[in-house]
Amino acid sequence: MAKLQAPFPSADIEWRVQQVFTSQDGRIWAKVLAYVTNRAIQKRLDEVFGPGGWKNEFRDFQGGILCTISCLINGQWVSKTDGAEKTAFESFKGGLSSAMKRAAVQWGIGRYLYDLPVAIVEVFKQKKEGAIRIVDKKNNISGYWLPPKLPDWALPEKEATSQKEKPLKNQQTSAKNKPPVYQDANRRKLVNGIENILKDVGLKQKPDWIMRLFKRINPTLNQTSLIEIYQNATLEELEHYYSVLRPVHDLKIVADYYKVALKDVLRYVQDLIPQHKVDSLISCFTHVTMDHVKQVVEFIKEDLQNGSLQQIA
Repeated sequence: MAKLQAPFPSADIEWRVQQVFTSQDGRIWAKVLAYVTNRAIQKRLDEVFGPGGWKNEFRDFQGGILCTISCLINGQWVSKTDGAEKTAFESFKGGLSSAMKRAAVQWGIGRYLYDLPVAIVEVFKQKKEGAIRIVDKKNNISGYWLPPKLPDWALPEKEATSQKEKPLKNQQTSAKNKPPVYQDANRRKLVNGIENILKDVGLKQKPDWIMRLFKRINPTLNQTSLIEIYQNATLEELEHYYSVLRPVHDLKIVADYYKVALKDVLRYVQDLIPQHKVDSLISCFTHVTMDHVKQVVEFIKEDLQNGSLQQIA
């Protein structure tokens, strides 16, 4: 299982757009998901079980396609099955590919990709090196986007080491300036998630405020900097920090996705927690939960449908 679940090189990972939306400042963004290629899946199965130690079978099922991957383990065939709908482009071929990828996940192959933080990339007009083209006729959007960089924990050790930033010529290389290295994959995942949230809500450049926030989340906090928290907090503490920060981050994503003003989203939040003053995303920290976010989404959908809420053009 360890060999099956090992991270793939970035060259074996492909990205596709799941959603496209426009933010309040007019910029276009896309939510993208990472998948391992079928070629890499076949190679991984060959490496673990041998070319004759596995097989796949496909069959139609309710308009979609089921894939069963069977592997020879201790003289017995063990099978795992999953399926996918046929795609709009090259529907049969696309369905076979998607079904096999999902069946591979049942074996643990590429399952770690589901733990990646939400990846939002900007769509731009001019083509850049390594960019992927997007044509969304439904939303009248065309342009290019750059695939996100995978975090170190989602890469083979050799590639994770080689992609680390090299110091500039005149840059000091003292231990203070070196980025922390986290051997534990769960810690890396949580730290990466917290970093993305702080950056997306505009707090990354406010270290004093961040420490006050973390002190509010954990009154017994004894670390004096964010780096110390990342290095010395327990996994349970990091999970708690992430769980408190994420709902506020999701409020911003909800506003952009439904193309509504952030002030309208905050108004819904204020209705849900009238005991607290809500005048910004920052004021929501430690008060808003994922249940609140789900309720806000329902309010938005209902008010958009009945016309009492306007979307941003």
